[in-house]
Amino acid sequence: MFRPLTGRNQRIYADLLMLIWDRCSTSQDYSIGKGALTELAETYMEGLGTILPLDEEDSPGESATDARSQGLLFVRRLRDAGWVEDLEGGYEEENRTALSALAVRLLQLFDELLHPKTVTYSGKLLKAYRLLQDMEHEKSPYENVLKEVSADMADLNTSLRQLNASIGSYIDQLTRNRTPQEVLDLFQQYEDEVVVAAYHRFKTSDNLFQYRTEILEGLDACNGQYAEALAADYCRVERVSESEAAIAVRRLVQKVRDDLEIMRDLLSEIDRNHVTYRKRAVQRAQFMLLSDGSAQGKISDLLRYYAQTIQRPEELFEPDESPLSRHWKFYPTEILGRNFLKPAVNSRKPTPIEQAPPEPPISEEELQRQQELLLEYVRQAVTLENVNRFAGQVLNHRETVSALELASTQSQEFIKIIGLHTYSQSPDRNYEISEQEEWVSCGGFRFQQFWIRRRS
Repeated sequence: MFRPLTGRNQRIYADLLMLIWDRCSTSQDYSIGKGALTELAETYMEGLGTILPLDEEDSPGESATDARSQGLLFVRRLRDAGWVEDLEGGYEEENRTALSALAVRLLQLFDELLHPKTVTYSGKLLKAYRLLQDMEHEKSPYENVLKEVSADMADLNTSLRQLNASIGSYIDQLTRNRTPQEVLDLFQQYEDEVVVAAYHRFKTSDNLFQYRTEILEGLDACNGQYAEALAADYCRVERVSESEAAIAVRRLVQKVRDDLEIMRDLLSEIDRNHVTYRKRAVQRAQFMLLSDGSAQGKISDLLRYYAQTIQRPEELFEPDESPLSRHWKFYPTEILGRNFLKPAVNSRKPTPIEQAPPEPPISEEELQRQQELLLEYVRQAVTLENVNRFAGQVLNHRETVSALELASTQSQEFIKIIGLHTYSQSPDRNYEISEQEEWVSCGGFRFQQFWIRRRS
């Protein structure tokens, strides 16, 4: 298949394939009418304005006298190599030529290489979290939950590995053969295409640590209360015995756990690579600033040359016989110490220290009042200890309570109600919250409704 793309007319064949791909990529069967294909090749050959010599592998008796015959020869060579194939039409239908299945896949890969898609990594962790939370309502827990979660975790780690491996080459491509200003301008492109569009969202809205605890709890349930249902569904889908299904389910659960640990290590490695390659790109820009062909860059090169060749201070006063002596002359000056060229600093005259008037002593009542204010501030601070205490107070003799009810009855504690949501992911909390789809308004504030319950 690749022989036409390696001969003397490789560019012509590549252009024809791209033209055919542009016309066929939107059709139902990747095909084009023979008449349209002939017209396409003829128009391209006319644009070249010359008759090209054939490749050595073409038949020696073949020749082309005009653009149409030459276009047909090139299309036939693509057909013989397996890029296109003829389709038989109906009784009153025109015969068509289609790209082969292998050619379609190759051209799609070429198109992705030339126009890479931005991977956002978004939604997969949220999807895994929701699937595991709703497993008790799923009739096929293995096929629709555990298998999906395992595949998403594997795909996510594969995408992160590709990002980690491509950071260096991506920045190298951005900064190669560029001016310093272009290198600095392309940092914005790197931020938009890689950091913000993909990785930043994954580290914020789809943060691993936001769902990690719940996903691990769901995996614990897979080895506990849902183990029998998962094994039964595995037997139905994979057609194995019950003992093999139980072992396979445990292995799959462990694989998801391992993928979560690998994901955590990958995130740390990607963070380090972001910093490393950014520093290298900045160093490259600084180096090019010193040797960019401008007058400033040339002077910096000359000074660097003298700094490398002059070993002793006395050499500055010796006759300059270097090749650079015809460009400029050095006139050294005796310097006393290393601080000679530092900017002058105006010395300040010492001034007498003024004695501040003594402050009056604080009365016992004022001291007691300030201590009480300080203690009240500590009690009202939004800390995990105070939020846990507040949760225990509102859940006294109650199973659950809604945030809307708290906001309407305890409006003075609205900041602690916000604290309940803020510390909802803390491992040391003594309560749980469950968010609802509805949004409510209370006291001029609009927030998403959630319920508070004791943590088991």
